[in-house]
Amino acid sequence: MNMKRCLTLALALCLSASLAGCGSDSAVYVQSVEVLAGMGGIAPGDRFAGLVVSENVTEIEKDGDKTIEEVYVKAGDDVKKGQKLFAYDTEQLQLTLDKQRLELEQLDASIENYKSQIATLERERETVGGTDKLQYTVQIQTTQVDLKEAELNRKTKENEVAQSEDLLANAVVTSPIDGRVQAISEGGTDNYGNPLPYITIQQVGSYRVKGTIGELQRGSILEGTRIRILSRTDDSQTWSGTVTLVDYENPSQGNSSNYYGTTVDEMSASSKYPFYVTLDTTDGLILGQHVYLELLTEDGQTAGPSISSSFLCYDEDGSAFVWAEKNGKLEKRTVELGEYNPMADTQEIVSGLTVEDYIAFPDETLCHEGAPTTREEPAAAEPEEELPVEGEVA
Repeated sequence: MNMKRCLTLALALCLSASLAGCGSDSAVYVQSVEVLAGMGGIAPGDRFAGLVVSENVTEIEKDGDKTIEEVYVKAGDDVKKGQKLFAYDTEQLQLTLDKQRLELEQLDASIENYKSQIATLERERETVGGTDKLQYTVQIQTTQVDLKEAELNRKTKENEVAQSEDLLANAVVTSPIDGRVQAISEGGTDNYGNPLPYITIQQVGSYRVKGTIGELQRGSILEGTRIRILSRTDDSQTWSGTVTLVDYENPSQGNSSNYYGTTVDEMSASSKYPFYVTLDTTDGLILGQHVYLELLTEDGQTAGPSISSSFLCYDEDGSAFVWAEKNGKLEKRTVELGEYNPMADTQEIVSGLTVEDYIAFPDETLCHEGAPTTREEPAAAEPEEELPVEGEVA
């Protein structure tokens, strides 16, 4: 039985070796360079979305005590300096002004009355003596306090009247800048419950680019990172800039529903953080334009992907190559190497490979020119069934 078992194992090993040797017939598993380089973050060479926004934003508040009669703009409208935005209800404004003027007249009358009372009390105090004189003094001091309070109230009311007169004279609120209406809020609040401004206007001519990163990408974008900006419709149109702010203080929550439409718990919803790129030049950019962003290296070139050095092979002359997929077949592709990261054992690929490519892990028995490729990960091998030894029950 021992001899039989040995012969069976030998036959199994021969069959396995025979199958492995059929490199020309076996499809080679290839992997995405983007996935290999990114590992959940933003890898050099990745392209991600951005939006041209205004560096200067003007927020226009409305008077909560006043009623808006008409709004002349909507979100997305381009406005010029001095253009009408909205108008208050002038009838209500006039009623408010009339009431304030009446209250001011009443305060004027009170002030004159207090002054008259004080003068009378002072004359009468001169005609008495002893305890009566002290009582007059106390009464005069009390009236002087009332006078001072009335005079302070009058100053406050004068300011209210002046504001109402100015508001009535300028019942139509106009734009203080050239720009685009970003939003109009009717009682909305921000992520922290603070009331939003009534109208937000982005200024024209002062642009920066806004991007976002997720929780897994924190640290991939830092202040000082150089960025290339590309037009979505024409790759030949490019700009460059520097990240000047990564706003971790104002995150926005990701989608609160999953694939099946079920609400996701807040603890499992991912946050996104905005970052802003200050541009070297804004020529040709349009406010609200959607663009692509790429990381740049220190020399101003677009950084290439960095992959594990285990995917690299070397010819006798020392030139590096990878086994890359082309039209469903494997090809030997020469690559130019950049910086090596000894901590992560990764190698930057300067040229010859992009994040759109797929590559295979080097295998002398499988990898050769023209070998068919597959992107389906091979299934785990079934555990071999142990043969019973002599004396055991199968």
